[in-house]
Amino acid sequence: MTNEKLYEVLGDISEKHINEARTYHKAKRPSWMKWGAMAACLAVIVVTAVSVLPNYLNQQGTTPPDNPNGVIVDNPTDNPDDDTTPVTSEIHISMDNISFNEVGALTDASRIWGDPELYDHIQWDKNALIEYYGKDLTPAYIPDGLTAAIGNGTASAIADKSGNIVEDTGWLGFYHDYYEDGSPKLTEDVAAVKGFSIKVSKIGLLNDCIYILPENEVKTSDIGETAVTFGYRSMPYGPYDPDTHEPSGYYDMYVAEFECDGIEYQIVAKQMEAEEVVKVVSSILYGEEVIVDK
Repeated sequence: MTNEKLYEVLGDISEKHINEARTYHKAKRPSWMKWGAMAACLAVIVVTAVSVLPNYLNQQGTTPPDNPNGVIVDNPTDNPDDDTTPVTSEIHISMDNISFNEVGALTDASRIWGDPELYDHIQWDKNALIEYYGKDLTPAYIPDGLTAAIGNGTASAIADKSGNIVEDTGWLGFYHDYYEDGSPKLTEDVAAVKGFSIKVSKIGLLNDCIYILPENEVKTSDIGETAVTFGYRSMPYGPYDPDTHEPSGYYDMYVAEFECDGIEYQIVAKQMEAEEVVKVVSSILYGEEVIVDK
């Protein structure tokens, strides 16, 4: 068809027919274009979720399925914009999973008589103590207001003439104040010390805690995969009434016994909160401070 003929044909088409053709063309737009646009939007949503969701999950605490004691370890978080920022984590201990047994008494077993013909008395300094026990025995957490006793970091041991250690009990104390001779000081309102002591041994502790319940019924609490036996006793303090012999009042005493890295521990805490005692024990087992949830 020549150009002249084409112009004649187009010239005979009315505006009405052109509008009808345009309307028909819009109505018959292929359906794949509509679904294609929806698919593109969905792809944007998926990409956004994939990039955001891991960061969100990394901020959430998880409870390990093999941990029945409610110890919650938060997933480590770091700062991608600063490589020098250390990775941090938090360890939570739930008091709901800690059992306290009623204490009947604390006893001190008979000690070996250090006959110089048979035994040698050895004085360990801090370095010797760390070498023998394989680590510094100071807990990672010390409650506010408590300070270390003068004798911390030293111990008296006994060895036979062959050099075998037969008594190795080490002692550390952390109390609110001390007398001039270094012994823990009594508080003004309560005639008792405030703080805690730690006794350790690789051979066997000479101190024994007697519980009210039979031995097979004493409950333990798992902290960091270590069985800890906690005890509690309400302790009286004086002065006592001369007629009724009633004490002036009572204070809390807590005991914690466990074994870690081949070392037996016994902690005796007086005038302290239960949460503080659990936090001290946990800091020894984890080697760092933990958060105790009431």
